[in-house]
Amino acid sequence: MLDRMTRVAVAFARAATTSDARWCGACVDVLKVSGAGITLMGGDHDGLVCVSNERMAALEELQFTTGEGPCRDAFAFGMPVAAPVLDAGASARWPAFVDLASVTGIGAVFAYPLRARRSVVGVLTLYGDASGTLTPDQHEDSLAVSAVLAETMISLQAAAPHGDLAAGLDDAAAYRAQVHQATGMVSIRLRVSAFDALVRIRAYAFANNLSIEAVAADIVARRLRLVDDRIQPLGEEGS
Repeated sequence: MLDRMTRVAVAFARAATTSDARWCGACVDVLKVSGAGITLMGGDHDGLVCVSNERMAALEELQFTTGEGPCRDAFAFGMPVAAPVLDAGASARWPAFVDLASVTGIGAVFAYPLRARRSVVGVLTLYGDASGTLTPDQHEDSLAVSAVLAETMISLQAAAPHGDLAAGLDDAAAYRAQVHQATGMVSIRLRVSAFDALVRIRAYAFANNLSIEAVAADIVARRLRLVDDRIQPLGEEGS
């Protein structure tokens, strides 16, 4: 019988070849959770590698913006972080994160550091729509998937030119740069904090069933502008 690591690695590789969301979709399929996000952390190119859907994108990006959340703690302490119930205790620890999780219908979060060769290179965050702990098998499989992801990321990066992110990881840098630029533009235009600007961008994306990246790209290209509390295509009102 295959050991757990081999079994999970095979299942993950098989799922990743058919998943629309690439690695994150494979994590959802293999680990039987509602959603997943994978972040690259600890270097100059921190950011999202992938998310399984836009609800997860909002929560992952919020953790970078505010510096709080299970993902940040898992990276900082190098240990899995479990929040099976987003109660008052979790809210006291991560207030902005828990508020957004509640609004988007998330009831539980589990973050696993991606550790390889004594380094933590990122975090796998798993989301559940309902509150409750992972089963023992889900937890052990999550540890195995985290190890597979960490080794895969290090192997990819080892083959990349010095100073560049590997293909497959470079989306993290592009995503972060575009979202940051759009957030800064909205922040300056409306004279609000970067956090408030990001919240408004995400609200528009959610309401219009668009990705955050697509909205950010349109703002940067000046195809969209924020007018008071609304984002409107340029041309609907005078520029």
